[in-house]
Amino acid sequence: MKRFVILFCLLGILFSCNKKESLVTVKVTNSSSFDRRHEMVEIPWDSICQKLLITDNQKIIVLDSGGQQIPYQVITEGTGKNLKLIFLADVEAGKMAMYEIKKGEPQTFAPMVYGRFVPERKDDFAWENNRVAFRIYGPALEATGEISNGMDFWVKRTDSLVIDKWYKNDLAGIASYHEDHGEGLDMYKVGRTLGLGMTAPYVHDTLCLGRNFTEYKILDQGPLRISFQLNYKPYDAGGTLVTETRILSLDAYSYLNQVKNIFTTDSTVSEMEVATGIVMVQDAKEETFMDTKNGIMAYKLPEDSVNGTIYTGVINPRGFLSVKVSQGHLLGINKYKPGSEYVYYTGGGWSKAGFETFDAWLSYLKMQKNKMIEPMKIEIQ
Repeated sequence: MKRFVILFCLLGILFSCNKKESLVTVKVTNSSSFDRRHEMVEIPWDSICQKLLITDNQKIIVLDSGGQQIPYQVITEGTGKNLKLIFLADVEAGKMAMYEIKKGEPQTFAPMVYGRFVPERKDDFAWENNRVAFRIYGPALEATGEISNGMDFWVKRTDSLVIDKWYKNDLAGIASYHEDHGEGLDMYKVGRTLGLGMTAPYVHDTLCLGRNFTEYKILDQGPLRISFQLNYKPYDAGGTLVTETRILSLDAYSYLNQVKNIFTTDSTVSEMEVATGIVMVQDAKEETFMDTKNGIMAYKLPEDSVNGTIYTGVINPRGFLSVKVSQGHLLGINKYKPGSEYVYYTGGGWSKAGFETFDAWLSYLKMQKNKMIEPMKIEIQ
């Protein structure tokens, strides 16, 4: 009888342990004075596997506080190895929200991000989320004499992913993406500039611009984050040969890309200057915002009487040494150690899609900077 009781107790303990191990609870706390909406939560993948006793190939589901499945993504960063789990959280100011992760068959959710190489349009690389779209120019375009490594910006007023549709219709002559057919358009001018928020070596107060990208690699492809890498051929920067790599990522709902720039040189120089630039419309009234300490700079383009107004901005979490208007750009300048990652955020908004005024855009940028300063607390239980 005693043996039976002991065995029963052991089975109970084992069942209890298995029950606990079959569920991961994620507590997300917002200690800020403002609500956090559609904010990305990141959790190391190894911690999920250890607690759920699963392998990389086993399926999981993520549930909100109401027990409903929500979309998630396993991030590899192009390594071929699962590195972290991400999902979107909504947490009111001063409160917390609970999420659960467990084994299960996930529902199919429509992707909210997308990107691809576009060989049919002279090797563009284009990407988007449910708010905005962008592109950078590739080798086939350079072969025509159009040289630019600046970033282009497409304004959208639809949650739908439109890149493929816009390219197809434009190339077929059905509908130009330079005209708004109810979803948005490309009305941003880049040319031989940094476009919207790209970075270049800055030597003797001079921008040293690279050329079109030569190689690309998609690192993560949705449904919540698109990330990719662009490589560039070496180019001269004030007598120094520079090789550039860019890693860009865009999350669902965000108007800002994260950019990681890596510059390597053929010299032993331990430090150089770089400048992040936003191209400005020449011979137009300047409407800018510059905050070197908080690393925020923004520019309002002149209003288009038909298509409205574009607002652009950059956030560098570490701040800028200086911000100024020079060489047709609003420039944020910093010291940089060759070979290291130079990380910042850049993007834009539109008066016809959520930002009626420049002040509204500036409020968004300041809010994003505050979120970087006060990240939500993530506890895995």
